[in-house]
Amino acid sequence: MHSVLITGITGFIGSHIAENLVQNGIEVIGLKRNNSDTWRCFGFHDKIQWVDIDDDGKYKDQLVKASFDTIVHCAWIGVESKDRDNWAEQAKNINFLIDLLEVAKKVRLKKFIFLGSQAEYGNISGKVSEEYKTIALNAYGSIKLSCLEIVKTFCDTNDINWIWLRLFSLFGEKENANWLIPSLVKSMLNENQMDLTPGEQRYSYLYIKDFTYIINMILEMSVNSGIYNVSADNTITIRSLIESVRAYINPEFKLNFGALSYRENQSMHMEGDISKLCSQLGKIEFTDFNVALQNTLNYYIKN
Repeated sequence: MHSVLITGITGFIGSHIAENLVQNGIEVIGLKRNNSDTWRCFGFHDKIQWVDIDDDGKYKDQLVKASFDTIVHCAWIGVESKDRDNWAEQAKNINFLIDLLEVAKKVRLKKFIFLGSQAEYGNISGKVSEEYKTIALNAYGSIKLSCLEIVKTFCDTNDINWIWLRLFSLFGEKENANWLIPSLVKSMLNENQMDLTPGEQRYSYLYIKDFTYIINMILEMSVNSGIYNVSADNTITIRSLIESVRAYINPEFKLNFGALSYRENQSMHMEGDISKLCSQLGKIEFTDFNVALQNTLNYYIKN
């Protein structure tokens, strides 16, 4: 039976992973700040072994005593767009990673799963494989790539299986309120129109529960160390997504497509080639997009 440390457990992605692992009888240690809001973990809070990060580093001793065979590193300082060019803030992620790796060595870790990002590829225009050139365009992407080199070198040297997951677009229940789908629902329930870009961008939206299923597979199977894209197996335009949300929430809501301009260097097609991931895990069963979207919208209507 696995014992898994999850960093960033109180966030959108980490909380869903934790819930899935708990439901599957896997022991979960959750690392959080003492002031973190655990609302996303409400239904399974008492099933987590909680450890709070402290300033003097004593939490590392607690983690060593807790012991675990796998780390799923979801935490990241400076996720919001306003912080992505804040070098001092982004650099804190390297120090945190070094702390985790010190603990990993002491507990004789077997597997390290790190959540990377499609941002490591820079501006994408199409479907890209892991061989696509990485071009950091901001501090966020640069520090992600720096962490990749640290993880690779450390894990190879210490005989730890490392899995670097380059995530593309995710959606689902319990997202941050200012993200696209929850903000759309809020506007459509409380207003009568919205100004938008033309919405021609094509993104591969992966349902969060499908992502947790992938994490589960990686935990249970023997997966070669390396970088893996994690993406849905098809794309949808932003316009089509928004129109689907309107049809379900408020068909009379006015969408002013084209009222806003695209941001500078806007990626018009972001999709990850997941052939490499499937070569390790086999066929991945994805939830039908419309079903996943309906589940997500029902959650935001009620919450």
